[in-house]
Amino acid sequence: MKMKELLNQKKVQLGIGVIVIAAIGGGYMVYNSNKVNIDYSLNNHVVEYGSDQSQVDWLKLSTTNGNKVTAAKFDTKKIGEIDVVFTVCLDDACKEFPQKLEIKDTKSPEIKLKKDKVEITEGDKFDPVSNIASVKDVIDGEIKKSDDKKLTKNGYLIDSNVDTKKAGSYKVKIIAYDVNGNKTEKEYAVTVKEKPEEPKPSQNQTQQQTPQTTYTPPTTSQNQGSTKPSTNNKPSNNQQTQTCVANGQWRSTGNSGYAGYDYDEVFQWGEEHCPENHGYAVGTVHDICGKQGWSVEFFELH
Repeated sequence: MKMKELLNQKKVQLGIGVIVIAAIGGGYMVYNSNKVNIDYSLNNHVVEYGSDQSQVDWLKLSTTNGNKVTAAKFDTKKIGEIDVVFTVCLDDACKEFPQKLEIKDTKSPEIKLKKDKVEITEGDKFDPVSNIASVKDVIDGEIKKSDDKKLTKNGYLIDSNVDTKKAGSYKVKIIAYDVNGNKTEKEYAVTVKEKPEEPKPSQNQTQQQTPQTTYTPPTTSQNQGSTKPSTNNKPSNNQQTQTCVANGQWRSTGNSGYAGYDYDEVFQWGEEHCPENHGYAVGTVHDICGKQGWSVEFFELH
């Protein structure tokens, strides 16, 4: 083969190689021009303790050119800083972005009372817990009473200076802590009223409390018995041989004209019917059958 022909063949081969390289280079340039560049930054890195992460709109909390943002699952009931991977998508292209989040509990316990003020009387029993409707955490629920004065988490204490033996105004304070140490305090007032004095006996009552020895029923000696209830109700020998019905017909009575067989009832009647500035006495009387009874005698007080 002549030299001139060989040179022509090499030029043709070289030309083909250049075309192939150009074609490959052009394809690479096309690929680079279609590659998606996704930007992402999370604006709020704080998540509320116990919240439902599925309800969080991460797209609204972010700055991005993506149109969909999702976060890997994490435990919202563990306080502190955690690493979470966010997946950001722009149409069919997606990219992962690791981010730091902080779980915080910013909500304090809730204390509800039955009354803002409580009134009791001297000597009454009083339990400060009786006026508490509920103590709860919005996430963890009921908070229980504790007697640990050094408590700082998960329980509530009561501070009370109420003295039920002394009239006055007092305070009861409830101090509640949730499981993460958030604290709430609430007070209510307690008024201890003076116990009413027992009524002093009237002049009539004082007279009634004296021994009933001043009343001597009139007429026969049978009516002159003791003012205390007697256990000797036996009739005389003559009365035992007769059939007699005790029908409330009396041989004599006190000046009140009232008599009866029951001492307590007669005494009560005298108390209720005693005239003003008078006292009364209860003495024994007998009915026509000889059965003992009681009658009221009124007398003036000097």
